[in-house]
Amino acid sequence: MEHLSALPLRVAREDDIDRIMELEAGGFAPAIRESREVMLTRLRHFPQGFLILEHGLEQDGAQIIGYLCSERWTRDAADGGLFDPAHFTLGHDIRDTHHANGDCLYISSMTIAPAHRGNGMGRRFFTQALALLRQRLPGLRASVLLLSAEWQGAQRIYQSCGYTEIARLDGFFADIAQEDAGAIVMQLALDR
Repeated sequence: MEHLSALPLRVAREDDIDRIMELEAGGFAPAIRESREVMLTRLRHFPQGFLILEHGLEQDGAQIIGYLCSERWTRDAADGGLFDPAHFTLGHDIRDTHHANGDCLYISSMTIAPAHRGNGMGRRFFTQALALLRQRLPGLRASVLLLSAEWQGAQRIYQSCGYTEIARLDGFFADIAQEDAGAIVMQLALDR
């Protein structure tokens, strides 16, 4: 397999918020977009879990073309290692769900600019961002994410990265669904 060069990833800054919100608008239907305040709260509360993908050379004014934000969760051992479905809701407050020493990385949102889709960039960004977070955040044992059952392309990306379906939340995406309003919860074991 050909080795791909590392993408230019960095931790997001507050002055990136306008571009982050442009990417949010280009990546998600209005009914499931996070608000500026939610994104700023995530950035301020857990900056090391909020990564930016840039394109172009820094000296030429590199452009932000993607972001990935995450949280550290603690699985509920009393409930078989599952999560409270309310934690997945749009607009949830990271201050209620994030645990500094949580053993599970929740990927709360990720997107790249439309002009950079369809060429493998999304998968490369996701893979490299996950590897960087694993390196920088000791103690992670798993990663979890949620997506619409209708997002077949995203499912293929996550499956190719080793994620498997662990639960479904019926009706979660009712505001945007055309046929299947369910949400799929996927998990990846992070064995070191």
